[in-house]
Amino acid sequence: MKYFSQIILITLSLSFISIAISGSVNDGYQAFLKKNYKKAYDIWEPLAAAGNADAQFNLALLLKNGNGIKKNHRQALIMFLKAARQGHVEAQYNAGLMFRLAQGISVSNKDAVIWWQRAAAQGFTKAQHNLAVMYGYGIGTRVENKKAIQLWRKAAKKGYKEAKRALFLAYTKGYFGLKKDPKMAEKYRPSN
Repeated sequence: MKYFSQIILITLSLSFISIAISGSVNDGYQAFLKKNYKKAYDIWEPLAAAGNADAQFNLALLLKNGNGIKKNHRQALIMFLKAARQGHVEAQYNAGLMFRLAQGISVSNKDAVIWWQRAAAQGFTKAQHNLAVMYGYGIGTRVENKKAIQLWRKAAKKGYKEAKRALFLAYTKGYFGLKKDPKMAEKYRPSN
């Protein structure tokens, strides 16, 4: 019984710590919205060091953009990766973007594909589109037209204009293994 009571006490303590941390992340966000980047950094930095994925992601954005601190793409990538490994979908997308654009490291299209695969699997629209481009053109992976079309359709279904534009062109010109199909092209015609 004593052992069971200790487990309950530990569980409750961890719950309160979790609530306190998420509140602090929100406090940092409020400071960020007020453009008090130094305060946001001071709030998020210890939380990120403690392993909070949201704080790691937010800190990565500050580092990437140089908001209130010196811009540091290498450190931003490290923070994005820490959050991404915990399943933070926006961090996964941003890690892929940094690998693709050589921000903080040299270009690694294979790593971009890996992180966009993870974000796309969680339904992140921009990652679905970017991954479709990688599959469609064989960048960082082999050409896989069927996967590219599937991903563009998923993103287009959510209203993502770039995906609609890609499908419009694919059906208009017969790209990515599709036959020319004016009716399907019209379905994806992007609106201005």
